[in-house]
This record gives sequence, C-alpha cells and structure tokens, in this order.
Amino acid sequence: MALRFFTPSTTVVLAEPLQTRLRAWQELPAPSLGQAHYQVRYGVLHLHTEGLDPQQHRIKQLAAVGVSHGSIHPDDAFWIEPGSHDPEAWLAWLEFVGKAPLASFQLPFVRAFLEPALRLNLGLEPRFCWLDLAVLLPELFREAGEPGHDLEGWLDYFSLDHGDRRDVMGETLLQARLLQRLLAAARRRGVDSPAALQELARAHRWLHGAS
Repeated sequence: MALRFFTPSTTVVLAEPLQTRLRAWQELPAPSLGQAHYQVRYGVLHLHTEGLDPQQHRIKQLAAVGVSHGSIHPDDAFWIEPGSHDPEAWLAWLEFVGKAPLASFQLPFVRAFLEPALRLNLGLEPRFCWLDLAVLLPELFREAGEPGHDLEGWLDYFSLDHGDRRDVMGETLLQARLLQRLLAAARRRGVDSPAALQELARAHRWLHGAS
C-alpha cells in the first residue's frame, strides 16, 4: 500500500473552489523517487522572512524554480508574496511544485517557516522528498574542503556570480544552478535518483551526528 503523501486537517475550512483545487492536487500521483535524475522535475525553494523566528515572524516572499531533466527553463518559475493568511496563494504554490522533490540551501530554516504556513492556510502537512543542498554538496564535492561552506562559499567554488542576494527569485535561481551541479556529480558517483540522494543525506547526518 502506498504511503499517504499528506496529512489532512479538519481545522481549516476552505471555500468550495479552493477545496476543489486542493483535492485535484491531493490526487496527483506521488513522485517515483527511484527514477533517474534526468527523468525527474525538482523544485528549488527560497524564501525571505520578516525575522528569524517562525513563531513570531512570517514569510514575506517565496520563490520556486523547476529543474527538469537537469535543465532550468525560464517559464518554470513561481513567486508569491503571501499574507499572514492567504490560502489561495499557498494553493497556487502547491499547484506549481506539484509533488516534486524539493531542494533548498539550509533546508531546516526553510521548512521551519514553510510547514506551519501550509498547516495554517491549507490544513495540510505534505510529506515532500526534502533535499538540503547544504548537506549534499559537501558529500558530493569533498575536494571543496570544509563541509561548513555557506552559500557564498559554494557560489565562489563554482564561480557563480552572487548577483543581488536581496532578490528572492535571483537567489532561487542560484540555488537551482547549484542543484544542477549536484545532480551531475551525483550521477557520476552512482547516486542516481532522489531516493539515493535521501539515503546519502541520511548517511551524512549519521556520520556527523546531525538530526
């Protein structure tokens, strides 16, 4: 029996048109995490917040970019500026990402803001395949040195222009370019699917004592 992709809640009541769209999203097939990278569409996320505490501050801007078959396409991008309670904006975000594996740099911070927002606005806790670039890049590019590279360090390592770090979409595109390099290196190492990347991340956390 397939695992349920989401946990529904009865505490959020949506207008009927939004309920219909949410049901359509729920009925999308879960991704096959055993597929090769170049058969998979990944979503790359980045967000800007009012502060650093998810309990006291909200998401100001959220951007997402698709990486399909290893490529970034200009029209496969999404941006929202959600209010404190904006179920339609969050539903549009869900429809954009579908049920793709999701990647970001310093993923625990992103999830700490994102998951409560989905619970509050849609009453859902989707069980995405989450991939932390900050964990996976040091595993696949050990020659880069210390695993504590910050984002700027990885951009320098790959000679990527930092651009305007205040631009949420620009930073999301930079992280998408990091994912491209990660996928190419993973394929060379035989880490050839989202499931294999998850396993590599689990091994990293076990070796380094991270949660």
